[in-house]
Amino acid sequence: MIFFKQLTFMICLLFLTGCGFELQNTGDLKQKINIIHIQTNDPYTSFYRTIKNQFRENGIRVTDNREEAAYVLVIEKDFSNDRVLSISAQNTPKEYEIIYQVQWSLFKDKTQLIFNVKHLELQDYSFDQNQLLGKSKEAEFIMDSLATRISRAVLARLGNI
Repeated sequence: MIFFKQLTFMICLLFLTGCGFELQNTGDLKQKINIIHIQTNDPYTSFYRTIKNQFRENGIRVTDNREEAAYVLVIEKDFSNDRVLSISAQNTPKEYEIIYQVQWSLFKDKTQLIFNVKHLELQDYSFDQNQLLGKSKEAEFIMDSLATRISRAVLARLGNI
């Protein structure tokens, strides 16, 4: 039985390496980008805070001086909103959808490497008027998790430059 499991594992491993499968990795991002400047209109958004922290966690120095950085990440659009999806018979909201959209470009020195990439994340949640405080915290948590998903997608894209 153990031999069969090992054989199955080896066949799967050979199949995955043979088809060109690679894990998306930002592990070598520090070798590609060592200092970056993030240009944005609003440095207080959830996405900005998240991407800045993730750069730092990957060993990339984030600078406020554009001239000091070789790479500049320009956040052209950082938009979040919620909308009502359904209402009850008493005309109160029952379900909301949170929308988070980011549009960005990357420059190296004065050359534009990546142009106007758009990321859109959506998630809905149920709403209860009797649990107003808890549901507002849930909305904040969802907004932060959507920003984290987008920032991971940005880092994955930057890992391919």
